[in-house]
Amino acid sequence: MITNHVVSFSGGRTSAYLVYLMEQKRKLEGWDVEYVYMDTGAEHPKTYDFISEVVKHFDINLTCLQGDFNQPIGEGHTYKIVSISDLKHDPVNGVYGQLMRKYGVPTISSPWCTTRMKEETYDKYCNDLFGKGNYTTWLGMRADEPKRIKLPNNQNIRYLAELSDFEKLDILEWWENMPFDLGIPEHLGNCVFCFKKTNAKVALAARHEPELLKEWKESIEQASNRLNEAITKVDLLGEHVQKIPKGQMYRNHLNVDGVIAAFSLFNYEDLEKHVYRNLKDTGTCSESCEAFGNLDLFEENEDD
Repeated sequence: MITNHVVSFSGGRTSAYLVYLMEQKRKLEGWDVEYVYMDTGAEHPKTYDFISEVVKHFDINLTCLQGDFNQPIGEGHTYKIVSISDLKHDPVNGVYGQLMRKYGVPTISSPWCTTRMKEETYDKYCNDLFGKGNYTTWLGMRADEPKRIKLPNNQNIRYLAELSDFEKLDILEWWENMPFDLGIPEHLGNCVFCFKKTNAKVALAARHEPELLKEWKESIEQASNRLNEAITKVDLLGEHVQKIPKGQMYRNHLNVDGVIAAFSLFNYEDLEKHVYRNLKDTGTCSESCEAFGNLDLFEENEDD
């Protein structure tokens, strides 16, 4: 029986509620619990404030990991343990920037960034600490997120839904009674301009955080061109190669400027209403980007 329980903390509200529940298991039932956060360097600054508050309020030891991608192509990345005070929004020089300078820009059709920054980094650390297969991973996925929950599985993964029947609105209500909260709307959660969000959320984030947008565009500009070529067809004359503009990472083959332009006729209030027209929406990664989640679960409406 595996007795090492590791919580993969994403920095979101649901994941933090899982921290609360696991602390009850640790204190009342004697569980051995480890808390791990995998940084991207592209989170909203207030997410990092929230992480610090979670650590202080629940009095937990949180291991903060960053993937180290400063190796040449052909060499796998490593990881480093950093302090909470080292966490900051820096998509240019931080983990996400390093990742893209090595491998290129991930896209909605090739979303490998979570795998490399979070899953592989987590696995390397936990395998070093416990040994492969000697730990159970806990993810903050709720009862109303059945598409993201895979049971049974052979990865020793378990979920918040096994401990609580709380749904999205329950989590939000629970945080209203806490002395602190995440402090940002959902469209700014996790990597601020993540292509897994609907285009509407990305456009709203761009209006909300113009300075962060400048940094994001700089990070893309400095990225490698390694993934900007794709073989589109092969005929008797050989390979025909099509150049893919760097940064064309969003739905409908758009870059971030294209996403912004697509919603240019919306004023801020109307765009916000459009984004939040369904408060019970659970088909989103923007509130809690979990490692080991279903990579096919992106928000549905491609024209949003």
